[in-house]
Amino acid sequence: MTTSIEELLGLPPPTANRRPENNHQISFSLLFFSDVRKDVTDKQKYEFVREITVFADRAGFAAIYIPERHFYEFGSIFANSAVMAAYLIPQTRRIRFRTAGISLPLHHPAEIVEWWAMNDILSDGRVDLGFGSGWSKPDFIYAPEKYTDRRKICSEWIPLVQKLWRGETVTFPGPDGEPVPIVVYPRPLQPELKVWLLVTKSDDGFRYAGRQGYNIFTMLYGNNFEDMGKKIALYRQGRAEGGHDPQSGIVTLMLHTLVHHSRNLVHQAIESPFREYIKSSLDAHIQVLTERSVTNEGVSDREKAKILDYAYQRYVKTAAMFGTVDDARKVVDEAIAIGVNEIACLVDFGVDYTVVKESLSYLEELISHYLPAVD
Repeated sequence: MTTSIEELLGLPPPTANRRPENNHQISFSLLFFSDVRKDVTDKQKYEFVREITVFADRAGFAAIYIPERHFYEFGSIFANSAVMAAYLIPQTRRIRFRTAGISLPLHHPAEIVEWWAMNDILSDGRVDLGFGSGWSKPDFIYAPEKYTDRRKICSEWIPLVQKLWRGETVTFPGPDGEPVPIVVYPRPLQPELKVWLLVTKSDDGFRYAGRQGYNIFTMLYGNNFEDMGKKIALYRQGRAEGGHDPQSGIVTLMLHTLVHHSRNLVHQAIESPFREYIKSSLDAHIQVLTERSVTNEGVSDREKAKILDYAYQRYVKTAAMFGTVDDARKVVDEAIAIGVNEIACLVDFGVDYTVVKESLSYLEELISHYLPAVD
């Protein structure tokens, strides 16, 4: 197999450290996505999400991002992001609620607007929505006929969601194919919906999001900061081509995050859960590559162990915020240098809840360096 380790795992290739090239402000949000711990109950997981959200609301974070996951234990508590938001909204005052993201082809556009218009009202206008096309075949038992054209459907339906959000009449096929014009109620408080598009590696995807005037939600999957900077430039170029202000779009970068007073403590806390996280990705990628191989050549357990160790060391050093406040500031400054506007800190990847909660004061210290001063 000639595939590099970086390509195999979607790890960023090595890159040199860079200093910030500008002083533009950056905001911070929190992302929930992947908690698969088996030593706590689902109710305890929901309570953890609630506690972290209440902290973020107080500490000056811009938003929380909620995923949509189906039929896997990994992330299974997030089967419906609208329900999750409805639980959290009454317990907060200022933080925004965003999705990362809704698998749009699995739902009817009007259904999405109904759910989230209710949340927009309940939150006094603190809702933004991120969308993706979906990728997991089992998810599409909800809409099996849409799997093949899921990307096209996602592209065509986001504008329909925006129109319905504005209160425009949109016609959909009803029983026997009869056209049914509808306006969605209740009406949301915000007249316009802010949209994020989930894009990772595709240059065309970054450019397309820019032309459409969407914001971007992305991650360092197979990219280093230098590569991501080039994609962000394509996004800005796309916005100009679409007649939008090139600099007003928000680029949100997801980073696994644990910030504490001790670098050693952080690495002890993350090693076991993060190795498991990478191993699950490694096994899936190796299976796909083996199936595609002409010789059906596999990878031995010993080779897997070497790859896992290498991948762990590389990911920890180049694609996450793990360590002290000073360590994390270096990563934030790299992100600023390439034009990132927001960092979404992923905190629920299997680390012991007590350690995560202890780390919050250090995370708050980190973001205080970058938040605008309050008179």
